[in-house]
Amino acid sequence: MEPLRLIQPGPADAEAIAEYRAAFPAEGLRVTPEPERIPGLDGLEAFPSVEEWLRYTEGQRGRISWFLTVRERDGRVIGCACLRHRLEYDDDDPDFASHIGYSIRPDAQGRGYGKAQLRLVLREARRLGLQEVRIICRDLNLASGRVIRGCGGRFVDALHGEESGMTVYRWDVPTA
Repeated sequence: MEPLRLIQPGPADAEAIAEYRAAFPAEGLRVTPEPERIPGLDGLEAFPSVEEWLRYTEGQRGRISWFLTVRERDGRVIGCACLRHRLEYDDDDPDFASHIGYSIRPDAQGRGYGKAQLRLVLREARRLGLQEVRIICRDLNLASGRVIRGCGGRFVDALHGEESGMTVYRWDVPTA
């Protein structure tokens, strides 16, 4: 497993973010009710450009932190993550809220990057004073469930969204 680091995205990363987003095939496993949404880049799909999304993320400082997960060896963006400082910033329905959303680019999945990335984000949550975080993932997303368990996640329950038609698993994960 190659070393990774988290960086907060900025204007210099716009091209890498656009390339990362384009790496996800339209026919892939959809893990959110909005097919174009990629966890970790939450909200990007609502903006006409990456630059406008980056301005939005700046306005959310203190509420939500976004990270690019970069491979040390070559600086390639391997994953993206967002850390909501409080659950209320995720969804209208708090039962479906998650502190952390994350993704790993498809061509890097299955190599341990997901677990390494989540561990880095959990450290950031700890720095915010969070002792435990809630993470949700779709029931069909078996890889994400393994990542969460591998980082100490404790299964809470499964919820079915009437509007989305999706079932999600809820996990509580210690940050230490």
